[in-house]
Amino acid sequence: MENRGWLALAVLTAIGMGPINGAAAQDQTEESAGSEDYDFAGGSFSGNLRLATNYMFRGISQTDDGPQIQGDVTWAHNSGFYAGVWSSNTDAGGPGNSMEFDPFIGFSQAIGDTRLTYDVGFWYYSYPGSDFDYDYWEIYGILTYAFDGASIGGSVWYADNYFGEDFFNGTSAIAVETVVTFDLPENFALSGRIGRQTFDEAGGIGDQDYTYYDVGVSKSWNDVTFDVRWHDATGVTPALASDDNVGALVGSVAFAF
Repeated sequence: MENRGWLALAVLTAIGMGPINGAAAQDQTEESAGSEDYDFAGGSFSGNLRLATNYMFRGISQTDDGPQIQGDVTWAHNSGFYAGVWSSNTDAGGPGNSMEFDPFIGFSQAIGDTRLTYDVGFWYYSYPGSDFDYDYWEIYGILTYAFDGASIGGSVWYADNYFGEDFFNGTSAIAVETVVTFDLPENFALSGRIGRQTFDEAGGIGDQDYTYYDVGVSKSWNDVTFDVRWHDATGVTPALASDDNVGALVGSVAFAF
């Protein structure tokens, strides 16, 4: 479940829409910088391999503060359609499972001759081998505006049954995020995000809403991106995570191919 706000936006790089990049497009953050393109059937393949000291998703560790190995492959058509898979080790999938495997599909385009780009899509979170049913999906919409040397993006992520039937069964959830990125000299970039995760309390789960954020600096060199980032959250209840798994300083290196 990594930083999907970053990741879905990073898909825009593979599509070649280019105006946004910065994490919301990750013009630079962890996953997208420097992706290579391999032409196939009117589109192209690209991917990334990322090693990190922790796997953070909306301010909460998904590896019990352990390291992460993550990879993704995306095929993007010239029309703006894209599809791919994202995978990582995890400690959040329940007994019998140590892997997250997420297929996704979407569509992204620039809006006319403006610097606005939209991205809409579907992301499925799955935990093969888990003794529990934690699989669920989110649909998302992202709008990003690119300035000269900067970008700002906003996104909305909706889940019909957050974290599957064996977590908050029947509970829908919405995450709203804003991402800002500034290019710095020597291929450095400064980026940050703030988001709000909210839940439908009709199922009797109580108030679980919380705010999350991250801020960090990245450096791109050829097809390699280095990133150091602080992740944190406020208002997280024990039902969602222990205090030990909220907030972390994460270092990562990503290799684009």
